[in-house]
Amino acid sequence: MDYLLKEIGVFVRIIELGSFKAAAEDLHLTQSALTQRLKKLEEALGVRLIDRTTRSVAPTAVGRSFLPVAKRLLMQFEQSMTDLNNLIQARTGQVTIASLISVATYVLPVALKRFSQAHPNVSVRIFDDPEQEIAGRVRRGEAEFGIDMQTATLDPEIEAIPVLQDRYVLVFPADHPALPEGPVAWDALADLPLVTYGSRSGTNQLMHARARNLPGTGKWRYEVQHLSTLLGLVRAGLGVGIVPTMAMRGQEDAVLAQRPLVEPDLRRDIVLVQRHGVDLSPAAEILKSFILNAFERFGDRA
Repeated sequence: MDYLLKEIGVFVRIIELGSFKAAAEDLHLTQSALTQRLKKLEEALGVRLIDRTTRSVAPTAVGRSFLPVAKRLLMQFEQSMTDLNNLIQARTGQVTIASLISVATYVLPVALKRFSQAHPNVSVRIFDDPEQEIAGRVRRGEAEFGIDMQTATLDPEIEAIPVLQDRYVLVFPADHPALPEGPVAWDALADLPLVTYGSRSGTNQLMHARARNLPGTGKWRYEVQHLSTLLGLVRAGLGVGIVPTMAMRGQEDAVLAQRPLVEPDLRRDIVLVQRHGVDLSPAAEILKSFILNAFERFGDRA
């Protein structure tokens, strides 16, 4: 309809102040401009809203019915603009991200602590998922961005920003009798009971690409779906495991030990993923910068 909130605002102020002159002064308009705005609103609605005499100004019957509606429209618009401004300034709202479980456990807390201190009224939802689900959540718009593991499969809808190379290590019970000192070659794993990941895991794909031609793989006896389960089995003495160095940051005790894997070295590329050509919300952009900074600090301590 051919009218705007400023015309409705003129109608409300005339009734509230009881005078065209007072309303014009309050809105910093000439009386002529004020009258034109009211006329535009009345023509758009097809009805007169105000009765005006030389002595008084009063709403018509329709005007009296429209007045509370008009006030509500103005109030809702002002509140909507306030809410929008708060979102733009990252004062309120919600950010949803997806993340590798290991990253969510060992890197995100540092970034989230800083973010919550700077923006205490912005909530953060985290999909802490296996790597095969993260890019899909970002592509479908369920998460604004994600922290994923780079794979050979490239999604044309997704932009991937490298953030960290995370080396894999062999983890085993600290009292394990069979391992020599120093780095462990992949060939040595053929004689060890290995706890491995499920077939859909990106780590599994990397690991089996290295181990495909190793002899004596019959002792690779356990397959799990989650890192926490793998570490639990290794703690129980049921085998050894291959895990990213990042995961060992939380295992600094006398129960588990780790050794570098060599011949060949194995690393995973951690990337930040977001949709091509889609701007992040202001709050998500700020959180993204905090996460990238946390990765820089994490890499310095690696």
